[in-house]
Amino acid sequence: MWADLYLFEIDARRRIYMSDVQRVLITGGCGFIGANLVRLLRDRTDWSLRVVDDMRTGRPEMVEGLADVVEGDVGHPAVLDRVLEGVDAVVHLASETGVGPSVENPVRDFEGNAMTTFRVLEGCRTKGVRRFVFASSGAAVGDVTPPIHENIVARPLSPYGAGKLVGEAYCQAYAGSFGLDTIALRFSNVYGPLSAHKMKNAVPSFISLALRGEDLHIYGDGTQTRDFIYVDDLCDGIFRSVTADAVAGEVFQLGTSVETSILEIAEIVRDAVATDVAINFEPRRAGEVYKSRVDISKATRLLNFNPTIAVKEGLARTAEWYRGKAAT
Repeated sequence: MWADLYLFEIDARRRIYMSDVQRVLITGGCGFIGANLVRLLRDRTDWSLRVVDDMRTGRPEMVEGLADVVEGDVGHPAVLDRVLEGVDAVVHLASETGVGPSVENPVRDFEGNAMTTFRVLEGCRTKGVRRFVFASSGAAVGDVTPPIHENIVARPLSPYGAGKLVGEAYCQAYAGSFGLDTIALRFSNVYGPLSAHKMKNAVPSFISLALRGEDLHIYGDGTQTRDFIYVDDLCDGIFRSVTADAVAGEVFQLGTSVETSILEIAEIVRDAVATDVAINFEPRRAGEVYKSRVDISKATRLLNFNPTIAVKEGLARTAEWYRGKAAT
Protein backbone atom coordinates (compact mmCIF):
# COMPACT_ATOMS: atom_id res chain seq x y z
CA MET A 1 0.00 0.00 0.00
CA TRP A 2 2.75 2.44 0.93
CA ALA A 3 4.55 1.69 -2.32
CA ASP A 4 1.35 2.43 -4.27
CA LEU A 5 0.90 5.75 -2.46
CA TYR A 6 4.57 6.64 -3.14
CA LEU A 7 4.23 5.99 -6.87
CA PHE A 8 0.95 7.91 -6.98
CA GLU A 9 2.68 10.92 -5.43
CA ILE A 10 5.46 10.79 -8.05
CA ASP A 11 2.92 10.53 -10.88
CA ALA A 12 1.00 13.51 -9.47
CA ARG A 13 4.18 15.58 -9.34
CA ARG A 14 4.96 14.69 -12.95
CA ARG A 15 1.61 16.14 -13.97
CA ILE A 16 2.85 19.58 -12.93
CA TYR A 17 3.79 20.76 -16.39
CA MET A 18 6.08 23.62 -17.24
CA SER A 19 3.72 26.13 -18.85
CA ASP A 20 4.14 28.34 -15.78
CA VAL A 21 7.95 28.55 -15.82
CA GLN A 22 9.12 31.89 -14.48
CA ARG A 23 12.72 31.47 -13.26
CA VAL A 24 15.40 29.41 -15.04
CA LEU A 25 18.99 28.76 -13.99
CA ILE A 26 21.57 28.01 -16.69
CA THR A 27 24.81 26.53 -15.37
CA GLY A 28 27.82 27.29 -17.54
CA GLY A 29 25.69 30.03 -19.06
CA CYS A 30 28.57 32.31 -20.05
CA GLY A 31 30.00 29.73 -22.42
CA PHE A 32 29.33 29.09 -26.09
CA ILE A 33 26.05 27.17 -25.87
CA GLY A 34 24.90 28.96 -22.73
CA ALA A 35 25.30 32.44 -24.19
CA ASN A 36 23.40 31.44 -27.33
CA LEU A 37 20.68 29.84 -25.19
CA VAL A 38 20.31 33.00 -23.10
CA ARG A 39 19.75 34.99 -26.28
CA LEU A 40 17.17 32.55 -27.60
CA LEU A 41 15.25 32.48 -24.29
CA ARG A 42 15.38 36.26 -24.03
CA ASP A 43 13.82 36.50 -27.51
CA ARG A 44 11.14 33.84 -26.93
CA THR A 45 10.13 34.18 -23.29
CA ASP A 46 9.66 36.59 -20.43
CA TRP A 47 11.43 34.23 -18.00
CA SER A 48 13.78 35.53 -15.35
CA LEU A 49 17.19 34.10 -16.32
CA ARG A 50 20.01 33.39 -13.90
CA VAL A 51 23.45 32.22 -15.02
CA VAL A 52 26.21 30.65 -12.94
CA ASP A 53 29.67 30.17 -14.42
CA ASP A 54 33.15 29.74 -12.97
CA MET A 55 34.52 31.83 -15.88
CA ARG A 56 37.34 29.42 -16.71
CA THR A 57 36.21 29.52 -20.33
CA GLY A 58 33.03 31.60 -20.11
CA ARG A 59 32.97 35.38 -20.20
CA PRO A 60 30.37 37.52 -18.35
CA GLU A 61 30.18 39.98 -21.24
CA MET A 62 28.70 37.16 -23.35
CA VAL A 63 25.37 37.62 -21.53
CA GLU A 64 25.77 41.14 -20.17
CA GLY A 65 22.37 42.78 -19.69
CA LEU A 66 20.54 39.58 -20.61
CA ALA A 67 20.68 37.58 -17.38
CA ASP A 68 21.56 37.75 -13.70
CA VAL A 69 25.15 36.45 -13.61
CA VAL A 70 26.72 34.71 -10.62
CA GLU A 71 30.42 33.90 -10.80
CA GLY A 72 31.30 30.67 -9.04
CA ASP A 73 31.63 26.89 -9.23
CA VAL A 74 28.14 25.39 -9.28
CA GLY A 75 29.57 22.25 -7.70
CA HIS A 76 30.41 24.19 -4.54
CA PRO A 77 27.61 23.80 -1.95
CA ALA A 78 27.44 27.49 -0.98
CA VAL A 79 27.27 28.63 -4.61
CA LEU A 80 24.73 25.95 -5.50
CA ASP A 81 22.48 26.81 -2.57
CA ARG A 82 22.47 30.47 -3.61
CA VAL A 83 21.79 30.05 -7.31
CA LEU A 84 18.98 27.47 -6.90
CA GLU A 85 16.92 29.71 -4.67
CA GLY A 86 13.50 30.38 -6.22
CA VAL A 87 14.28 28.52 -9.46
CA ASP A 88 11.62 26.56 -11.42
CA ALA A 89 13.94 24.83 -13.91
CA VAL A 90 17.65 24.21 -14.40
CA VAL A 91 19.53 23.75 -17.67
CA HIS A 92 22.81 22.12 -16.63
CA LEU A 93 25.46 22.92 -19.23
CA ALA A 94 28.46 23.30 -16.91
CA SER A 95 31.05 20.53 -17.22
CA GLU A 96 34.59 19.66 -18.04
CA THR A 97 34.65 19.67 -21.80
CA GLY A 98 36.07 17.31 -24.34
CA VAL A 99 37.34 13.81 -24.88
CA GLY A 100 41.02 14.78 -25.04
CA PRO A 101 41.18 16.62 -21.69
CA SER A 102 39.33 13.77 -20.00
CA VAL A 103 41.95 11.28 -21.19
CA GLU A 104 44.72 13.60 -19.97
CA ASN A 105 43.10 14.14 -16.54
CA PRO A 106 40.28 11.67 -15.75
CA VAL A 107 40.08 12.72 -12.08
CA ARG A 108 39.33 16.33 -12.98
CA ASP A 109 36.82 15.16 -15.55
CA PHE A 110 34.99 13.01 -12.96
CA GLU A 111 34.79 15.86 -10.47
CA GLY A 112 33.64 18.38 -13.08
CA ASN A 113 31.15 16.08 -14.81
CA ALA A 114 29.70 13.17 -12.84
CA MET A 115 30.17 14.62 -9.35
CA THR A 116 28.97 18.11 -10.21
CA THR A 117 25.90 16.76 -12.02
CA PHE A 118 25.00 14.67 -8.96
CA ARG A 119 25.38 17.68 -6.67
CA VAL A 120 23.17 19.87 -8.85
CA LEU A 121 20.52 17.15 -9.07
CA GLU A 122 20.53 16.74 -5.29
CA GLY A 123 20.30 20.50 -4.88
CA CYS A 124 17.29 20.56 -7.20
CA ARG A 125 15.62 17.85 -5.14
CA THR A 126 16.11 19.62 -1.83
CA LYS A 127 15.12 23.04 -3.23
CA GLY A 128 12.00 21.76 -4.98
CA VAL A 129 13.12 22.59 -8.53
CA ARG A 130 10.66 20.94 -10.91
CA ARG A 131 12.62 20.39 -14.11
CA PHE A 132 16.28 19.55 -14.76
CA VAL A 133 17.64 19.50 -18.32
CA PHE A 134 21.04 17.82 -18.56
CA ALA A 135 23.55 18.42 -21.34
CA SER A 136 24.85 14.98 -22.19
CA SER A 137 26.81 13.97 -25.29
CA GLY A 138 27.09 11.40 -28.02
CA ALA A 139 30.34 10.43 -26.30
CA ALA A 140 28.20 8.64 -23.71
CA VAL A 141 27.29 6.02 -26.34
CA GLY A 142 30.76 5.29 -27.68
CA ASP A 143 31.80 4.01 -31.08
CA VAL A 144 28.72 2.34 -32.54
CA THR A 145 27.38 1.96 -36.05
CA PRO A 146 25.23 4.97 -37.03
CA PRO A 147 22.50 5.98 -36.77
CA ILE A 148 22.75 6.36 -32.99
CA HIS A 149 19.47 6.14 -31.10
CA GLU A 150 18.40 6.14 -27.47
CA ASN A 151 18.00 2.35 -27.17
CA ILE A 152 21.58 1.46 -28.15
CA VAL A 153 23.60 0.00 -25.28
CA ALA A 154 26.08 2.70 -24.28
CA ARG A 155 29.77 1.80 -24.19
CA PRO A 156 31.73 5.05 -23.76
CA LEU A 157 35.35 5.11 -24.91
CA SER A 158 36.53 8.08 -22.85
CA PRO A 159 36.22 9.33 -19.26
CA TYR A 160 34.25 12.27 -20.65
CA GLY A 161 31.70 9.92 -22.21
CA ALA A 162 31.55 7.83 -19.04
CA GLY A 163 30.87 10.95 -16.96
CA LYS A 164 28.01 11.95 -19.23
CA LEU A 165 26.54 8.45 -19.01
CA VAL A 166 26.70 8.64 -15.20
CA GLY A 167 24.80 11.92 -15.40
CA GLU A 168 22.10 10.34 -17.56
CA ALA A 169 21.74 7.48 -15.08
CA TYR A 170 21.34 9.83 -12.14
CA CYS A 171 18.76 11.84 -14.08
CA GLN A 172 16.70 8.70 -14.60
CA ALA A 173 17.16 7.69 -10.95
CA TYR A 174 16.02 11.08 -9.65
CA ALA A 175 12.98 10.94 -11.93
CA GLY A 176 12.10 7.44 -10.77
CA SER A 177 12.85 7.89 -7.06
CA PHE A 178 11.94 11.51 -6.40
CA GLY A 179 9.62 12.60 -9.21
CA LEU A 180 12.03 15.26 -10.49
CA ASP A 181 11.27 16.07 -14.14
CA THR A 182 14.67 15.28 -15.62
CA ILE A 183 15.60 15.21 -19.29
CA ALA A 184 19.00 14.24 -20.70
CA LEU A 185 19.97 15.63 -24.09
CA ARG A 186 22.79 14.00 -26.03
CA PHE A 187 24.26 16.86 -28.01
CA SER A 188 25.84 16.12 -31.34
CA ASN A 189 28.75 18.30 -32.51
CA VAL A 190 27.61 21.87 -31.94
CA TYR A 191 29.02 24.84 -33.84
CA GLY A 192 28.12 28.46 -34.45
CA PRO A 193 28.76 32.06 -33.31
CA LEU A 194 30.23 32.87 -29.88
CA SER A 195 32.51 29.80 -30.04
CA ALA A 196 35.84 31.63 -30.28
CA HIS A 197 37.24 29.91 -27.17
CA LYS A 198 36.49 26.38 -28.47
CA MET A 199 39.73 26.08 -30.41
CA LYS A 200 40.03 22.32 -29.82
CA ASN A 201 36.84 21.78 -31.83
CA ALA A 202 37.03 21.32 -35.59
CA VAL A 203 34.79 24.14 -36.81
CA PRO A 204 36.16 27.08 -34.80
CA SER A 205 39.70 25.82 -35.30
CA PHE A 206 39.28 25.51 -39.07
CA ILE A 207 37.60 28.91 -39.45
CA SER A 208 40.16 30.73 -37.32
CA LEU A 209 43.08 29.16 -39.15
CA ALA A 210 41.54 29.77 -42.57
CA LEU A 211 40.88 33.45 -41.80
CA ARG A 212 44.54 33.82 -40.85
CA GLY A 213 45.65 32.06 -44.03
CA GLU A 214 47.11 29.11 -42.09
CA ASP A 215 46.90 25.40 -42.96
CA LEU A 216 44.08 23.29 -41.50
CA HIS A 217 44.89 20.19 -39.43
CA ILE A 218 42.80 17.02 -39.36
CA TYR A 219 43.48 14.29 -36.80
CA GLY A 220 43.02 11.07 -38.78
CA ASP A 221 42.43 10.63 -42.49
CA GLY A 222 39.42 12.95 -42.66
CA THR A 223 36.89 10.21 -43.39
CA GLN A 224 35.70 10.18 -39.79
CA THR A 225 32.22 11.68 -39.55
CA ARG A 226 30.11 13.71 -37.15
CA ASP A 227 26.54 14.96 -36.96
CA PHE A 228 27.05 18.74 -36.88
CA ILE A 229 24.23 20.86 -35.47
CA TYR A 230 24.05 24.65 -35.63
CA VAL A 231 23.79 26.21 -32.19
CA ASP A 232 20.44 27.92 -32.82
CA ASP A 233 18.86 24.57 -33.66
CA LEU A 234 20.36 23.00 -30.56
CA CYS A 235 19.10 25.82 -28.32
CA ASP A 236 15.64 25.38 -29.80
CA GLY A 237 15.80 21.74 -28.67
CA ILE A 238 16.82 22.81 -25.17
CA PHE A 239 13.95 25.29 -24.99
CA ARG A 240 11.49 22.61 -26.05
CA SER A 241 12.90 20.30 -23.37
CA VAL A 242 12.26 22.88 -20.65
CA THR A 243 8.61 23.22 -21.67
CA ALA A 244 7.71 19.69 -22.85
CA ASP A 245 5.06 17.65 -21.03
CA ALA A 246 5.31 14.05 -19.80
CA VAL A 247 8.96 13.38 -20.67
CA ALA A 248 10.44 12.90 -17.18
CA GLY A 249 13.44 10.56 -17.14
CA GLU A 250 13.79 10.48 -20.92
CA VAL A 251 16.97 10.70 -22.99
CA PHE A 252 16.97 12.44 -26.37
CA GLN A 253 19.47 12.64 -29.21
CA LEU A 254 19.78 16.22 -30.53
CA GLY A 255 21.42 16.48 -33.91
CA THR A 256 20.41 16.68 -37.56
CA SER A 257 20.50 13.01 -38.70
CA VAL A 258 23.04 14.11 -41.33
CA GLU A 259 26.54 12.59 -41.37
CA THR A 260 29.37 14.87 -42.54
CA SER A 261 33.05 13.97 -42.75
CA ILE A 262 35.70 16.15 -41.14
CA LEU A 263 37.34 16.55 -44.55
CA GLU A 264 34.04 17.87 -45.97
CA ILE A 265 33.84 20.37 -43.11
CA ALA A 266 37.36 21.58 -43.86
CA GLU A 267 36.54 21.99 -47.55
CA ILE A 268 33.27 23.86 -46.84
CA VAL A 269 35.15 26.17 -44.46
CA ARG A 270 37.75 26.92 -47.14
CA ASP A 271 34.94 27.86 -49.53
CA ALA A 272 33.14 29.97 -46.92
CA VAL A 273 36.32 31.88 -46.12
CA ALA A 274 37.40 31.98 -49.79
CA THR A 275 40.89 30.64 -49.21
CA ASP A 276 43.04 27.84 -50.65
CA VAL A 277 44.99 26.94 -47.51
CA ALA A 278 46.32 23.39 -47.35
CA ILE A 279 44.75 20.58 -45.33
CA ASN A 280 47.26 18.54 -43.31
CA PHE A 281 46.62 15.18 -41.66
CA GLU A 282 47.85 14.29 -38.16
CA PRO A 283 47.69 11.02 -36.15
CA ARG A 284 44.23 10.06 -34.92
CA ARG A 285 43.46 10.98 -31.29
CA ALA A 286 42.80 8.32 -28.66
CA GLY A 287 39.29 7.87 -27.29
CA GLU A 288 37.43 9.43 -30.21
CA VAL A 289 34.67 7.68 -32.12
CA TYR A 290 35.10 7.15 -35.86
CA LYS A 291 31.61 7.69 -37.26
CA SER A 292 28.64 9.47 -35.74
CA ARG A 293 25.13 10.27 -36.92
CA VAL A 294 22.08 10.36 -34.69
CA ASP A 295 18.46 9.35 -35.12
CA ILE A 296 16.36 12.29 -33.90
CA SER A 297 12.96 10.67 -34.49
CA LYS A 298 12.23 10.44 -30.75
CA ALA A 299 13.00 14.14 -30.23
CA THR A 300 10.90 15.02 -33.27
CA ARG A 301 7.98 12.96 -31.96
CA LEU A 302 8.01 14.00 -28.30
CA LEU A 303 9.63 17.45 -28.41
CA ASN A 304 8.55 18.57 -31.89
CA PHE A 305 12.25 19.13 -32.57
CA ASN A 306 13.08 19.89 -36.22
CA PRO A 307 16.49 21.46 -36.99
CA THR A 308 16.43 23.73 -40.03
CA ILE A 309 20.00 24.99 -40.64
CA ALA A 310 22.00 22.86 -43.08
CA VAL A 311 25.73 22.58 -42.45
CA LYS A 312 26.77 24.70 -45.45
CA GLU A 313 24.52 27.57 -44.37
CA GLY A 314 25.51 27.20 -40.73
CA LEU A 315 29.22 27.29 -41.53
CA ALA A 316 28.73 30.39 -43.68
CA ARG A 317 26.93 32.13 -40.79
CA THR A 318 29.65 31.06 -38.37
CA ALA A 319 32.46 32.25 -40.64
CA GLU A 320 30.70 35.60 -41.00
CA TRP A 321 30.57 35.98 -37.22
CA TYR A 322 34.28 35.20 -36.97
CA ARG A 323 35.03 37.78 -39.66
CA GLY A 324 33.12 40.40 -37.70
CA LYS A 325 34.93 39.48 -34.51
CA ALA A 326 38.32 39.71 -36.23
CA ALA A 327 37.42 43.17 -37.55
CA THR A 328 36.65 44.57 -34.07
